[in-house]
Amino acid sequence: MKCKGIIFSAVFYVASCAEITFKNTGITDVYVTDFNSDDIAKCRPSDVDLTHDEAREFFLRARQVDYKVIHDHYNFAPCYIEGTLNFKSKSCDWVIRAGATGHISCGKGETYFVCDICEDLFE
Repeated sequence: MKCKGIIFSAVFYVASCAEITFKNTGITDVYVTDFNSDDIAKCRPSDVDLTHDEAREFFLRARQVDYKVIHDHYNFAPCYIEGTLNFKSKSCDWVIRAGATGHISCGKGETYFVCDICEDLFE
């Protein structure tokens, strides 16, 4: 019985460290550079008006997903902010859409994110 408790504690500890490690080392130096909209009548700057710190917070709270998850389960917002950041020690470009989805582009690769706990950032 004691052994099960120790194993559970060890697994929990390792899982929490993995989460902390990704969040603390994955994304740094986040800068917002521009706003764009494909439909200014439906989507305005106020719909995705994030500061540099809020944009970083978006990526820290968001979870990484495949593009198909965004396509199948999230609304496409016609407006977005964009900028630059360091992701895993590489200089990259990023986009955050008003629908709380985003992606990071590093060279030819793209990493997609969704944030289901970011409502306060988009208020």
